[in-house]
Amino acid sequence: MLTLIIWVDACLARIEKWLLIALSASLGLLLIAQVVLRYLFDAPLFWAEEVAVQMLVAMSFVGVSYLIHQQQLVSIDFIYLMLKKPLRRLVQNLFQLVALVTLIFFAWLTYQWVSAPLTQIELSPTTQLPRWYNYSVLLIAFITMSFHQFVHWFESLGKLVSGDNT
Repeated sequence: MLTLIIWVDACLARIEKWLLIALSASLGLLLIAQVVLRYLFDAPLFWAEEVAVQMLVAMSFVGVSYLIHQQQLVSIDFIYLMLKKPLRRLVQNLFQLVALVTLIFFAWLTYQWVSAPLTQIELSPTTQLPRWYNYSVLLIAFITMSFHQFVHWFESLGKLVSGDNT
């Protein structure tokens, strides 16, 4: 069961990585096209700036989810590293559980926000698309962050129970 969860986690991370690459390339191409069309042809894309901001936000949230999977988020751990290994494993497990509960709570709040009637009817100013499409990226990102964090917590819990202090 654990190997299946880890495999799904790795597949999800690969999807996030390729999504980040695609979003970065698309954002770069969109901004280059906007500059060329605006300054060389005097015909800018009226929607480019709004879409670029939305892509940047999506890249940010998907990137944080990918960093959670890679366990490369910035942390202040000098006190944690001074603890003895058995206590360090216990504290790590506790912090991972707190992070998991926090991410699930954020996902729940985001769902409440995205599904609210006022949010459902709001339209973006230039593209006239419903804003909840854009806001759903946050919900999906919080869900994937929660899943990655769950996998890390579950692995840490297994090491704690088995007595592995590496």
